[in-house]
Amino acid sequence: MSSESSLTRDPLLSGALLLAETNDLARRLGGLVRDAATIVPDGVAAVYLLDDDGRAIRPVAAHPIDPSGLDPLDAGDGAADAVALAILDRREVVALAGGTVPSALLSAVPSAGAALHLPLTLHRPHEDPEVEGVLAVACPSAPPEGPALETLRGIAALAAVSALQSRFESSLGERSDWLDRLAHTDALTGLANRRTLDRVLELELARAARQRTALCLAIFGVDGQDRVAREHGAHVADDVLRRVAASLAETVRLVDTVARYGRAEFVVVAPGSTGIAMAQRAAAAVGEIEPGAEAEPVHVSVGVASFPTHGTTSDELLAAAERALLAARGQGGAIVSAV
Repeated sequence: MSSESSLTRDPLLSGALLLAETNDLARRLGGLVRDAATIVPDGVAAVYLLDDDGRAIRPVAAHPIDPSGLDPLDAGDGAADAVALAILDRREVVALAGGTVPSALLSAVPSAGAALHLPLTLHRPHEDPEVEGVLAVACPSAPPEGPALETLRGIAALAAVSALQSRFESSLGERSDWLDRLAHTDALTGLANRRTLDRVLELELARAARQRTALCLAIFGVDGQDRVAREHGAHVADDVLRRVAASLAETVRLVDTVARYGRAEFVVVAPGSTGIAMAQRAAAAVGEIEPGAEAEPVHVSVGVASFPTHGTTSDELLAAAERALLAARGQGGAIVSAV
């Protein structure tokens, strides 16, 4: 036997190497419970983790049994199971077969005489210990003591680190997604923002040029926003914008892109040559919005431009649609195509 293979048989070293080799939580915990089960003859081990909301305790790994055969537990009912008690009290709990403290693992392993429950605890300076879950080990007779117990405590510490790291990685991923959405969406309406509009418009223009197809761009200006804000308040004016945004998003096709363009303007980028029809349909839908605190119908003026008739670049198309929108507002609210 080589010195390397001899070293890796040590459960703590094996667990440490496992943490270094993979960030897959299921694989990490699966290896750790396998090592924990070998500490005692005929041992059975399982890891339970708290849900993110801290209410449920779920079995996520076990050896040599299937964790799906273990039931989830209620974290708020500490007297009902040794697993929950170990989490609530942040201490090691021993359950004996036929004893007063029940154990879900003991119930799943009828041949076991005792089960040791080790909280997966992380200690931080000047803070209360944080518990991620429990490592439970069922034994044929008495729970382990001495070096075996210390080794199990080390495995529990590695499991706690694994669970915490996985939670942090998940949190970082969610925050990254949130920041990405924040960078590409308008905070008030949830639509694409100007940055996203510019990118989408460039891509759609390149596609239209390559395929020699039309592309329409419509700017919807919400009429009377200044007056609504003056008479009813900025929060009412913002609510109008949110309802118009929702109406546009529900009315256009899946291939179309709706973005907030200005303070009270929205842009729809619509592949194809149906710009006027799309604008008419969307404007009609906006007109059917139920009045809110402003207590009056919502109207939009629309300026429409198309590629390549009114421009071949994003700046040219937007400028043409803006001129058409200005003309539409000059007519008291209308749909005007660029010339």
